[in-house]
Amino acid sequence: MAELNTTAHVSGYVLASLMFHHFNHNSDVEGFLLGEMKTEAKNSITDSQMDGVQVEYSIDIQKHIPCSTVHSFSNYVEINKEVLKKLLSCHKEQNVIGWYRQRRNTEPVMTFRERLIHQNLQKYLSNHELVFLLMTSSAITESSSTHSLEYAMYKLQGSCFHKVPVLVTNLGIVDQQDYHASSITCSSVGYTRVVKKLRSKYFNTDGSLKEVCRINEMSSALQEELKETCRKVEESERSLEKLLDEVNKLRKTVKEKKKLCMQTFEEKKCKKPKTDENVLLCQALQKLFPESKTLQTQTISLEGAALPAYSCGADHGIDISEVLPLLLTDKRENCESDTERQLEESGSETEEDLLDPLKRQVASSHSPTF
Repeated sequence: MAELNTTAHVSGYVLASLMFHHFNHNSDVEGFLLGEMKTEAKNSITDSQMDGVQVEYSIDIQKHIPCSTVHSFSNYVEINKEVLKKLLSCHKEQNVIGWYRQRRNTEPVMTFRERLIHQNLQKYLSNHELVFLLMTSSAITESSSTHSLEYAMYKLQGSCFHKVPVLVTNLGIVDQQDYHASSITCSSVGYTRVVKKLRSKYFNTDGSLKEVCRINEMSSALQEELKETCRKVEESERSLEKLLDEVNKLRKTVKEKKKLCMQTFEEKKCKKPKTDENVLLCQALQKLFPESKTLQTQTISLEGAALPAYSCGADHGIDISEVLPLLLTDKRENCESDTERQLEESGSETEEDLLDPLKRQVASSHSPTF
C-alpha cells in the first residue's frame, strides 16, 4: 500500500521578499509561485508488511511573480487568459507550481472565491498539483509597529482543500539537512564564464570529475592488489594445512613406535632368561647334599635364602657313582675321618651332636652359580 507525503520547501529569502512586497503595499497582494515539483518513491520492507511504498512529494518554491493589482488576471472568478499569458510570457508554464495571496487582518482560511479561482487556474495551466499559499498579517501593537504573519499552503485533493506542511529553509540554520537533489539552473553570465574557464581543470570531456576518475583507478588498483594478497594467503594456508597433516602423521607414527617398544620391553622383562643348566653338577649336589636347598638353587636372596622359582629338584637320570666314583669315595672318606676325630676329642658327645654342626656348616656354605 502506497503512502503519500507532501512537503513544501520555501527559502527564507523568498518568504522575506514576499513579506517586503506585502508591507510596501497598502492593499492585498497576489501573484504566482515558480519552482519545481519532485516525486520520490521509497520501498521499505517491515515485519508487518512485505511491501510498503512511501511516496515523497516535494514542492520547491524558488521565486515569485507579483501582480500589479488584486484580480489582475481574473474577473473575480473567471480567468483572463490574455492577461495571464502576458504575465507569464517570460516564464515557462511548467515552472508555475502555484499562486499566492496576501491579506490583512483576516482569518487564514481560503474564501469561496479563492477556491473557484484555484480550480480555474488548474484547468488553464493543466496542472492538477497546483498549490495555493495564503499569508495573513495583522498588527499586534497599537502603533502598528509590529506585525505578525501567518502562512498556510493548500492543495486540492478531490473536492477538498488540504493543508500542506511548509518547511522554511534558512542558511542560518546550522543543522539544516535539506539539500537539493539536483542543481538549480543559474542564468548568471559571470557564473557561466567562470565555470567554462575552469571546466578543463576539474572535468573531463565527458563531464565527469577528474578526481573521481583517479579515485576510481586507485580503488581498482587496490582491489587487484587485495585479490593477489588473498590468493597468496590462501596458498600459504593450504601449505600450512598440509604441513600440519604431515606433523600429525609423524606424531602418530612416533607414538605407535613408542608403544611397540614399550610392549617389547615389557615382554622381555617378564620372560625368564634361558641358561644352559649343568645337569651333572645339579645331580651331584642332589646326591651329595640332598637336604641342602641352598646348594640346589641358582639364585639366593640378600638374606641368603633360596628362591624356589630358581631351584631345581628334578631327577636328570644320571648315576653319580658310575660317572663320578672318585668324588663319592673322597667325600665318604673325608666325612668318616672328620667324624672319628671329633669322637676322639669329645667322648661324652654323641654322634648326632657331632653331625649337627657339620650339617649347619654345609647348609651355610656359598651356593654355586650354574
